[in-house]
Amino acid sequence: MITTTSSWKKLVALGKEAPQSTLSELFLGDAQRAARNTLDLNFGSASIVADFSKQNTTPEVIQALLALARDASVSTRRDAMFAGVPINTSEGQPALHVALRAPSTHKIVVDGIDVVKEVQQVRRSMAEFANGVRNGKIVGATGKPFTHIINVGIGGSDLGPALVWDALSCTLKPSLLCSFVSNIDPVEVEKVLENHDAQQTLVVMCSKTFSTSETLSNGRIIQQWLAASVGEAGVAQHCAVVSVDPQRATSAGIAFAHSFNIWPWVGGRYSVSSAVNLANVVAFGSDVFDDFLSGMRLVDEHFIDAPLAKNIPVMMGLISVWNRSILGRETQAVVPYSSALRLFAPYLQQLIMESNGKQVGSDNAVVATQTSPVVWGSIGTNSQHAFMQMLHQGTSVVPVDLIGFAKTSAVHDEAHDLLMANMFAQAQALAFGADSTEPQRAMPGNRASTVLMASELSAQTLGALIALYEHSVFVQGCVWGINSFDQWGVELGKKLAQNISQQIAQGAPSSDQDASTSQLLQWYLKHQ
Repeated sequence: MITTTSSWKKLVALGKEAPQSTLSELFLGDAQRAARNTLDLNFGSASIVADFSKQNTTPEVIQALLALARDASVSTRRDAMFAGVPINTSEGQPALHVALRAPSTHKIVVDGIDVVKEVQQVRRSMAEFANGVRNGKIVGATGKPFTHIINVGIGGSDLGPALVWDALSCTLKPSLLCSFVSNIDPVEVEKVLENHDAQQTLVVMCSKTFSTSETLSNGRIIQQWLAASVGEAGVAQHCAVVSVDPQRATSAGIAFAHSFNIWPWVGGRYSVSSAVNLANVVAFGSDVFDDFLSGMRLVDEHFIDAPLAKNIPVMMGLISVWNRSILGRETQAVVPYSSALRLFAPYLQQLIMESNGKQVGSDNAVVATQTSPVVWGSIGTNSQHAFMQMLHQGTSVVPVDLIGFAKTSAVHDEAHDLLMANMFAQAQALAFGADSTEPQRAMPGNRASTVLMASELSAQTLGALIALYEHSVFVQGCVWGINSFDQWGVELGKKLAQNISQQIAQGAPSSDQDASTSQLLQWYLKHQ
């Protein structure tokens, strides 16, 4: 158990001292603190820098964290993941999202099959399909070219593609416009359909098993809408599915003419580098998707090759453990200073909390420490006029990740300078605070933040940012001894919802239903 190691005990002792050493004092006592606690990653003309100097760490803390990584066998477990070892022990399979962006020359064998070869085949099929839609060779049932895409999915099948669309459509001009439908609430899907011409709409439905109620419900509503315009026989020509087994979509009553494979070893929250991102491949082109994957691959290589002390995702993960498990900070805020990343915090909520929001370890024993923080956030500067007040003067200390970009594609670059000035100022104010003779105006400072800066927001740097957090999550899971790749809490909710749905259809709760749920169901049925 990690809490019995000398590195953990050392961190606990250092954690008791941490409040006594303020960030102001740490910077005054070390002229090289900023340089010593900043790491960078360069790839071609692009680069990413990670400044950890405003975290509540000392050199002793960093050394203890690195020792903790060794005690947790982070390097060994990382290598096992990349090799295709079934590290998802509860489901008996590997976690091979890294294979989705591996170079074609690479080889990862699982059950005698080179999965990289399979991935490359699917990528070629995606590119061919995307080119066909974009150049008008693949059209709808009435012969009209597609102008709009509706992506149907939930969780990783929605959050990832929606994030990529939102981010890239701010800097690139798509050939088709994308909309996203996820919630089972019929109001959402009906509102989206109001703004589309069925004859020119391509529908991409993403589900590993096609057993997810939200995707099936929305898919059926959309297929009825298509049939009303292009006829039952024409519906399939407007639909593509992404699934482990496309036949499951057929069994669920979903018609489609195009299908693309994913694999059981791709977790939903890690699927953004798979065919789940098909809508964006069509909208922006396969070259843009290749750039996106190249950014992820470069971070994968950095994660494998860089020494632990110089490894950005390793340090991100270890500092998160320090904040959550040692300093007891229950939440983590993410504030990108880019409107294009307005969906980044929701994306990270699933990635981090669904992966590590667990209290039982891979050994089936209850973990002896706190695990995932509550992740939340919004974009700057909006957050400065919303929740930043609490971060500066509230009673809870919330570590913050601030994300910015050096270059902008906007014409009014002086406004971008002001945007970045605000980000730097917030990090400064959080760290060093402000004295005042009036208590209400005083800010204590000593509030931790990490600043992540990329040269510009591009497909490549977006992929790199996502991969940094993916691997940070993995490092945290290694330290806590949990399986970051299953999600049984999600599965329980699905099962209970199916049971209750049957009771609603029958018009009464079952006799074995708990009193509270029974009462709520009776009220709901009465007021429908």
